[in-house]
Amino acid sequence: MANILIVDDDPRLLDALAWLVASEGHSVTRAKNGRDALALAKANPPDIVITDYMMPFMNGIELADALSAHPALGHIPVVLNSAVAEPPPGTRSIAAFIRKPFAASRLIELVNDRVAEFSRA
Repeated sequence: MANILIVDDDPRLLDALAWLVASEGHSVTRAKNGRDALALAKANPPDIVITDYMMPFMNGIELADALSAHPALGHIPVVLNSAVAEPPPGTRSIAAFIRKPFAASRLIELVNDRVAEFSRA
């Protein structure tokens, strides 16, 4: 399975997402903001990042852009989740977008699709 970094400033949602993804057999690392997530990704690169958009210190778009710009991390797909209707324009570093609230099955589908793409690469 995959090593997945989940990023959200809401501790309850972070716990729920981590449980959901781990229940599918994936290894999960958690971060409460983009700045912490970037440090964790540099220390132990994940296969996929699932991140909230609006967070303190570094939002999800800034995190995705920072990962994309890093030579060793630029290949990591980023799934952005947010309550906004659509991702902001110009977000080329985002592999997928899912709007809150979302069905758990939709998130798992996105994760499994990204894992399959990563495995073929």
